[in-house]
Amino acid sequence: MYLTGIVVAAGFILLLCLARREEGKPLERMALYLYKRGCIYRIPLLNAHHVQRDLESLYPGQSGLLLQGEYYRKKIGLLLAVLGVGTLLGVLASVGADMGRSLNGQGELLRPDRGEGARWVELEARVEGEQSCNIRVEVPERRATGQELAELYEEFWVTWKEQTLGDNLSWQEISLPLAPAEELEGYPFAVSWESSDREVLGTSGAIHAPLEPAAVTLTVESRYRDFYRREELMIRVIPQTLEGTRELAARAMEAYALAQEEYAVQDRILLPDSVGESSVSWREVREDHGLTLLLLTLAAAAAVYIFQDRDLHRQVLKRREQMKENYPVVLNKLILYLGAGMTVRGAFQKIATDHCARRGGECQPLYQEMLYACNRLQAGVSESRAYEQWAARTGLQECARLSAMLIQNLKKGNAALLDRLREEGERALQEELRLHRKKGEEAGTGLLVPMVMMMAIVMVLVMVPAFRSFGL
Repeated sequence: MYLTGIVVAAGFILLLCLARREEGKPLERMALYLYKRGCIYRIPLLNAHHVQRDLESLYPGQSGLLLQGEYYRKKIGLLLAVLGVGTLLGVLASVGADMGRSLNGQGELLRPDRGEGARWVELEARVEGEQSCNIRVEVPERRATGQELAELYEEFWVTWKEQTLGDNLSWQEISLPLAPAEELEGYPFAVSWESSDREVLGTSGAIHAPLEPAAVTLTVESRYRDFYRREELMIRVIPQTLEGTRELAARAMEAYALAQEEYAVQDRILLPDSVGESSVSWREVREDHGLTLLLLTLAAAAAVYIFQDRDLHRQVLKRREQMKENYPVVLNKLILYLGAGMTVRGAFQKIATDHCARRGGECQPLYQEMLYACNRLQAGVSESRAYEQWAARTGLQECARLSAMLIQNLKKGNAALLDRLREEGERALQEELRLHRKKGEEAGTGLLVPMVMMMAIVMVLVMVPAFRSFGL
C-alpha cells in the first residue's frame, strides 16, 4: 500500500506541474489539463457526443462545447479528488495497522500493557521445508509485579470506599443504603464483603434502620490471582430521621392541625405565623397554566405565520377560478359589441366600465383587470402592450389566447376576428360546463363522509335495541 501511495502522490505532483499554466485551483487545473489532452487525442471517455447533445437539450441557447468542457472539468476533478482521498485513507489505514501490530521485527510478540485486556492475534507460521499455516492466539496482558499491585491496591481501596459510602456523610453516620461494588473499572481486583450484623446491614448494602445507633463491622476481601487483601470497616448505623422538606412538612402539618382545631367553629382558619421557633409565611399553591398558554401561543403564532401563505395562495387560486367563470361572459359581450360595429378598444373599455358602474365600484376580478388595462391605455400605453399585460396579470391561458387574437388584429388586421372569437366562445362554454361538473363531483365527494357517519349512527340506533331485546 505504501508503494501505491507513493506512485499516486508522484502522479499528482507530475500532473500538477504539467497543468501549471491552466487557470483555477490545483484540482481544477489538473482536470482541465486532462480534458484538453483527451480532446486532442480523441479519447472517447473524455469526449462523448451524446453528452454534448444532452447538455444542449438541458440548457437551450448555450454553447454545447462550453457546456461539455465545464461538465467534464467537474467530473474529472471529482474523480481526482476521490482517487486522492481514497489513497490517503488507504495509506493511513496501513500505517495504523502497522502501528497496532503485536509482532515486531525480532520475532517478539508484544504483550498488552496492564489494564488493556487480552488481545487476539492471527499469526502465520512458515516452517522451512513445509507448508505455512495461520493460527489465532490470545495474548494476555502483562501481569503486574507485587510492588505494582500493592500501589494499585491502595488507590483501588480509596476509590472503592468512596463509591460504597454513597450519599452518606461518613462511615460513623450511616443512615442511607450503601453501594458496594464487586469490581471497579480500571482495577483487576475482585471484591467480596460480609456484614457482622445482617439484621442492620444487609449483604446488598441495604440499611434496616435500628431504633438506636448500632455498630457493624464490614469485612472486605480483595483478590487478584495470588494477591489477597482483607480489610475491616467499622460502621455506625444510625436511625433514619425526617430530614429537609420531610421534617418541615411534618412540622407544618402539625401546626396546621392545631390551627384547624382552634378555629373549628369559625368560618375561616387563621394560619399560624410560626412553626416552632421559626416564623412562617403561607401562600396557596395553585396550578399555573401560564407556561402552557405561552407555548400554545407560540405554536399558534408559528401556525399562523406558516399557514397564512397557504391561505394567500388559496385566495389567488379562488380569484383565478372567478376569472375563469367570468371569461365566457366577457367574451360573449366582446363578440356582441364588435358585431355591432364598435372598435376593440371601445368594446373592451365599455365591458369593464359598465360592469363596475352597475356594481357600485365593486368589480369582479376579471373586470378589475380589464379596468386597470383601460386606465393604462388612457395613460398612453400602446393597445397591444396593454392587452399583453392584462393577459399576463390574469395568469389564464384563455385570456392569453384572447390577447393574442386582439394583438394580431391590431397589427395585421383580421377580417375573420369575429369567427375566431365565436370559436373561442364555444370552447369557453365547454370549459365552463366541465368546470361546473367538476365542482359538482367535488361537492358530492365532500358529502360522502357525513353520509357515512349518519348511516353508522342509524345502524347503532337500530342494532342496540335489537341486541337488548335478545338479552345480549
